[in-house]
Amino acid sequence: MTLRRQSLMTKPPKSLFRLLLIVSACLLVAGVIVLIRHQGNQATTPPAREITGQANSSDRPERPERTPGKKPPRGGAAPAASSSDAVAALVGDKSLSDQDVIAGLRRIVDDGSRKIEERLEALEHTLNLIPNEKQDLLREMASRKVMPNEVRMRLAADALNRPHHLQGEILVLLLANAAGDPRKELLKDLTHLCGGEDLGDDLAAWRKALENLPTDP
Repeated sequence: MTLRRQSLMTKPPKSLFRLLLIVSACLLVAGVIVLIRHQGNQATTPPAREITGQANSSDRPERPERTPGKKPPRGGAAPAASSSDAVAALVGDKSLSDQDVIAGLRRIVDDGSRKIEERLEALEHTLNLIPNEKQDLLREMASRKVMPNEVRMRLAADALNRPHHLQGEILVLLLANAAGDPRKELLKDLTHLCGGEDLGDDLAAWRKALENLPTDP
């Protein structure tokens, strides 16, 4: 009888187990709540770049350089860098005068064995090097009977940045050997330049109309 009473006294009461169980459950719930709040704060906190509204300078796209006084050519901008070894060699040769560089570039423009992209690249550099004082060079280039339409229309686009009278002369010279869509575009440009009257393929009439253009400012 005495032994049974002692064994009962060594067992912890059931209320203590319940208390420990309740405390453990509370601690577990509290831990889960803290973890959820911590994750929520991380998800809603924007990156430092979004907070300041500024981006690193390395993330900003570089602005392309434009030639002063030049409008973007019809059909696309000038190539940002040379992709042709021949063009790069001419343009980068400090020992050559502008005249020599222009002559070499023109040979590339007229070379039908080269890809049109390379010829247009050479043409772009050529036009940038020809000043208004060298009008005969522009007239000579525009007078060629055979040339790719891409070259013809790039010459026309450049003419629109030249003085009015030179602009009209170049457009008429290009019109003389143009057909299809290039011809339509040239007629639109000439019609606008000469006051709105479309004179069609009458080159003499166009030249006479150019005589009445106002003097360039």
